[in-house]
Amino acid sequence: MIKRGFFGLLVLGMGALSACGESPAGAAAAGWTVSDWADWKQQDTGPEAKISVVPELAEAKPVAGRAALSAEAQKAGVLVLGRGEPFTVVRYQGPRPLLVDQYEISWEAMRVEGNDFFASLTFPVGSKEQCATFVAGGWGGWTTGISSLQHQFANENETTGSMEFQQGRWYQFVLQVNRECLRALIDGKEQFKVGLKGKALGMHPSEITKSVPLGFASYSTKGAIRNVKIRPLQAGELVAPQEPE
Repeated sequence: MIKRGFFGLLVLGMGALSACGESPAGAAAAGWTVSDWADWKQQDTGPEAKISVVPELAEAKPVAGRAALSAEAQKAGVLVLGRGEPFTVVRYQGPRPLLVDQYEISWEAMRVEGNDFFASLTFPVGSKEQCATFVAGGWGGWTTGISSLQHQFANENETTGSMEFQQGRWYQFVLQVNRECLRALIDGKEQFKVGLKGKALGMHPSEITKSVPLGFASYSTKGAIRNVKIRPLQAGELVAPQEPE
């Protein structure tokens, strides 16, 4: 569990607070921004898995044109996932109801040490019982994609991609989700947009399942996460691509 320490309580955007789960029927979906990491709890994946919160991690060569962090993101600081053996996992266990359909989650992440995934996101699709993971930098450091789709992992399905992640550099991730489609971008470049009709979604059968229904994980790698935001999508904002006949 992350100690509260300097950062206070997690302030979670708009709306009434309730138990962690899906948005109540009939309630307006509300976006929220992480302004503290107190409700993201470390899961037991072994004694080497350590987490901490630091005010900031600076880049050696800052990227020109990157938007400044909001006051909320600066207040939250940076969540650091230590180099576990192999996993370090945190799961959201706060009071805010989760968005499970028609939503976008964005975050910034840095690989600090190691050569595998450093801030992969597990997320719900349609319900908190159906989840998958957006892997960033897995299978030796380069692989991106969803685990799992059609019973295939991120290195072997139609979302599979490859990207070189530089050590000590912040990357911006965006994931858009609804029951019909998943779309992912890294630094504004689309990595995949995949329709889900008739396709099986699931989790990799490993300790990463401890991040269900919403959480981050690293694998034998030290990673850092900041500037996490969740918002509802507008009608028609995410439309599945046409499937070939």
